[in-house]
Amino acid sequence: MAFWEDPSVKALSSGMDALWQKQQVISHNIANVETPGYKAKHVEFKEVLKKTEDGGEPVKEYRTVVSVDEATQARADGNNVQVESEELELWKTYVEYSTLTSRMSKKFSSLRYVINNAGK
Repeated sequence: MAFWEDPSVKALSSGMDALWQKQQVISHNIANVETPGYKAKHVEFKEVLKKTEDGGEPVKEYRTVVSVDEATQARADGNNVQVESEELELWKTYVEYSTLTSRMSKKFSSLRYVINNAGK
């Protein structure tokens, strides 16, 4: 089986992609904190079990859905971005992304170990 076809690698990769998108959306919200009428956007993760073509184990995949926050109270100028909560969410997303990056790095380390020690 190819490295990129490994179900755990696919799950890590799609999770990292989803968290990257979430970081981008949060950063966009923070950048628009002073824009009149701007509505904050949020990213939701949908974990999907996707069947493989060869009939093997199902693969976890993360799908993202970007939604506009219409429920939060807006300021007088119509902007509803709350900088403190956005910064906290950005920090949590960073920690989650770092964890997945570390796990992916361990996968590469294992592969590198096998390559370097094959045939010894």
